[in-house]
Amino acid sequence: RDMSRPRPSRRMSFPYSGGPGMPGPYISTQNTKGGGPPMSKTDRDRQALLQRLAREQRRALNAAARDADRARTPRTAPTPRRDDSPPSRTSEQPSAQSAARLKSLTPLYKQRQQRRLTVLIVIIIALALALTVVTGTLSASLALLGDAVDSASLYLNRADGGWPTTTGITEPLQIEPLADGFVELGNEDVLVYSAYGSKILSLQPSYARPVLAVGGTHFVVYNRAGSELTVCSRTRTLYTQRFDEDILLCAMSNNNSLAVVTDADRFAGWVHIYDPSMRELYSWRMPQSMGTPIALDFAPDNRRFASGMIAARDGQLNCSVYFMSLDSDTEGLLYTADAGSMLLRLDWQSENRVMAVFDTYIAVIDPRTAAEVARYDYGGAALQSVAPGRRQTALLLNVHGGNSLVTLSESLTVMSEIPARQAFAVSATDTDIYLLCPDAVECYGYDGVQNWVQTGLPSRPLAVLHGKQTLVFTGSQADVLAKPAE
Repeated sequence: RDMSRPRPSRRMSFPYSGGPGMPGPYISTQNTKGGGPPMSKTDRDRQALLQRLAREQRRALNAAARDADRARTPRTAPTPRRDDSPPSRTSEQPSAQSAARLKSLTPLYKQRQQRRLTVLIVIIIALALALTVVTGTLSASLALLGDAVDSASLYLNRADGGWPTTTGITEPLQIEPLADGFVELGNEDVLVYSAYGSKILSLQPSYARPVLAVGGTHFVVYNRAGSELTVCSRTRTLYTQRFDEDILLCAMSNNNSLAVVTDADRFAGWVHIYDPSMRELYSWRMPQSMGTPIALDFAPDNRRFASGMIAARDGQLNCSVYFMSLDSDTEGLLYTADAGSMLLRLDWQSENRVMAVFDTYIAVIDPRTAAEVARYDYGGAALQSVAPGRRQTALLLNVHGGNSLVTLSESLTVMSEIPARQAFAVSATDTDIYLLCPDAVECYGYDGVQNWVQTGLPSRPLAVLHGKQTLVFTGSQADVLAKPAE
């Protein structure tokens, strides 16, 4: 290689750092290696410095170019903004789309929630019905619902009635209070009147020997010595049932449970107890050794009852009272009455008080022990009428051809005794006593003091009943009984 021949010089150009794409001055370096004069150390240092500056300038220019390209590219993501700055269009567009999507899904979500709620309600009702059927509370619930509907309907139509009212039954067999109104039994008809004086039910059971038994809001008409009965509410007939054996007696509880005592082969009687829907709750065959059932009354809890029996022993009539529970079909506690005394009435008044009325005395019995805790003997007088109460009791006794009114305290001690002249019946509330006389009704206090006398009645008084108002029945008419105006 010919080293003496001169080599062409190489020229390096650097863009000017004033801005991208702008031409700038050139800085040249002459390579003196070879044929040229040798470079000094100072020249070499200067050349290395220039090359380093050129590299740094090139990197700065490339970074500036990249920033410019990024600035020209449009952004898709929303830029963060302060709460007080207005939203950009790019941020509003996705929010509007999301809101529209949510709005379209809201009805579907609500419908799904509604379906789930409906299914849940149906399941709860089904479980409740199953539970009530299993536990036996459905019939009571339905009966309460029916009674509530009856009460609301009677109240809304209260303007249809009024007092006095004419029933049309001139010789009633029974008149009993029923839910502040009354039910009246004639030879052929049964009539029910509301507390507002309007007739709400009429039926003709066609029984040869009809008898009434009344509960809280229901009553039963049965054919004594027959085999059929009819259960009614205040406004409609509920059930008619026929038994294989003759009916001896019926009773109803405050919650409208029904007790039916029928004849039974090889037994003294057969007790059937039904709930308000005529579903049998209890059955008990009375042994013949107990005698014949003549009275029955429920306890206030509707789970117990007292059964009065009569039997002939040693040439005398003997009565007894059994205290039974629906939770057991075995013989309960026994109270034995005085020999020769006839049981007329049972009245289970409270947890520890049952009043038993006999033709020779009246007694208070504790059903928890069957012990006699109070007693009043008539002293040879004949009982004409009785109005037993929890706190006081009124007796109308016939003594030597004349009647006498005797009032008794809760413990059956005498509070007062006055002549009753021609009175033939007595009725009472917690505060007042009413004597029925041939042409008047006399009102007394339990202290024996006369309060007032109501005369001028249309005819002989037949009964005095206590419901929403005190009513007096005369002939075929019922009217409000009140103190006469002075």
